[in-house]
Amino acid sequence: MKPGRSYIFKEITAAILNGEANEAARLVESGLKMSMSAEEILEEALIPATRQVAEQFQGADFNIPDVLLASRAIKAGLYALKPYKRQAARGERIIIGTVAGDIHDIGKNLIALFLEFAGYEVIDLGVDVTALNFVQAVKQYKPDLLAMSALLTTTMGEMSNVIEMLYIHRVRDSIKIIVGGGPVTKEFAVSIGADAYADTPHEAIKVVHDLLNNNKKLIDIAKP
Repeated sequence: MKPGRSYIFKEITAAILNGEANEAARLVESGLKMSMSAEEILEEALIPATRQVAEQFQGADFNIPDVLLASRAIKAGLYALKPYKRQAARGERIIIGTVAGDIHDIGKNLIALFLEFAGYEVIDLGVDVTALNFVQAVKQYKPDLLAMSALLTTTMGEMSNVIEMLYIHRVRDSIKIIVGGGPVTKEFAVSIGADAYADTPHEAIKVVHDLLNNNKKLIDIAKP
């Protein structure tokens, strides 16, 4: 007897939480062979699993190796889905990067993958991106949205520098800005003049969609 949909979804989630990248990819491929759509697997397994990872590993006592393994398992699942994703005709372009002085990229990479899967064109600038590099990228690629990440309290202030530099170069008003990362809060995002804030890859997808399609401001779409 073949396993049912709910069983596959639960097994994918378990593989991700256990940091089993190969198993996560194998289970995703099994689901696809059972005629599940890529969107169904994303919505019913990968996004819920990502949410659980974010909840399970937040706080000061989380185990970094466990986070890395879980993140790799999520990536493996997403890459297994990638050839089957429905090509969206969104047309929106997003630049994403971790600010200067910060080399953390787990959350940024996951959000970039989710955004790409959702049909957005994503240009990942990587980590330790200076304010000038962000400005140059905005001028070169003319994105609809800029996403910045920081995981350290000592580097989150760099987001404010980026926004200030965008104003100086007169390109701030041409884009929307979303920020996120471990120490970043809605209040901080408001204080530096960002348009939106999100604290998980799943939330980021919804916030970006609302921001670009409904032209909502941070106060309307960010968590209270």
